[in-house]
Amino acid sequence: MYIFVYGTLKRGFHNHYRLEDAEFICEATTKEKYPMINIEEYFPYLLNKKGVGHYIKGEVYRIDDAILAMIDVLEGYPEHYTRETIKVLSKGITLKALVYFLNEELDYSSLELLESFEEK
Repeated sequence: MYIFVYGTLKRGFHNHYRLEDAEFICEATTKEKYPMINIEEYFPYLLNKKGVGHYIKGEVYRIDDAILAMIDVLEGYPEHYTRETIKVLSKGITLKALVYFLNEELDYSSLELLESFEEK
């Protein structure tokens, strides 16, 4: 299965080591726009509000059930985050990948919507 990561699981970030046994497939962007916010500086949140925000830039990995279970624990699934399958694009190719969305309803109307997460 594929997973699309947009935050601290990306290469160069502090949680990337958790994907050391996963196969990097490609950099990609979401096929739909989503709002991504960063209210805690080190942890971006992707909100499941299709059509709002930006096409989100991230990375796609091939993972197995063991890696998925470990990421579920990291992301607090299903309490803190939910996960769904979305479409992502890379070099004109569409892939279906799992992604984690924040479970909490937030008023993000006054927040900057990000296209890509970069640590400050």
